[in-house]
Amino acid sequence: MIDPAHGGAESGAVLGPDNLEKDVTLALARRLRQDLISRGLQVMLVREGDTLLTSDQRASSANAARPALYVCLHATSQGGGMRIYTAMLPSAGTSRGLFASWQTAQAASLPASRSLQQQITTAIQKTRFPVRSLVAPLRPLNNLTMPAVAVEIAPATGQASQLATADYQQMVSAVLANAIAGTRGKLEASQ
Repeated sequence: MIDPAHGGAESGAVLGPDNLEKDVTLALARRLRQDLISRGLQVMLVREGDTLLTSDQRASSANAARPALYVCLHATSQGGGMRIYTAMLPSAGTSRGLFASWQTAQAASLPASRSLQQQITTAIQKTRFPVRSLVAPLRPLNNLTMPAVAVEIAPATGQASQLATADYQQMVSAVLANAIAGTRGKLEASQ
């Protein structure tokens, strides 16, 4: 499941005069979906258009669909290349019996998320595309019950306008799709 961040009235980062993060993430998500389908994976998007969804709505949609992997896409003008994040969960609170805490729903899937993050990062490093693995307290990652990562794309040239170009999006999508497709055995095992 691919989640293009932001949407609707929530534009995300302003990457240029006519370049909003919500538009870059949606275009990249559509391209990535096609690249993954061409590699034999089933893919769905959290949002197909310029729709505003809360973090809770995104998490609820993903948890109901139960995908093998959730990938949230972000874009930034800062830095270069790609950053791949997994959740940083808050300290464990009191147990609620049979019910998992919404803020730590990722706890059971976090080892698989970090393993997939490492596999994807290693595959991307082999292409010499700049990539880093990080952890952060990101929503909706904390609220998901399946392996989940967030991918933040930055321009390679330092020019934010590069994020909106078809050539750069195609290159990023191909690199990411190859890396994700390379985890197929692990994804199938987690289903």
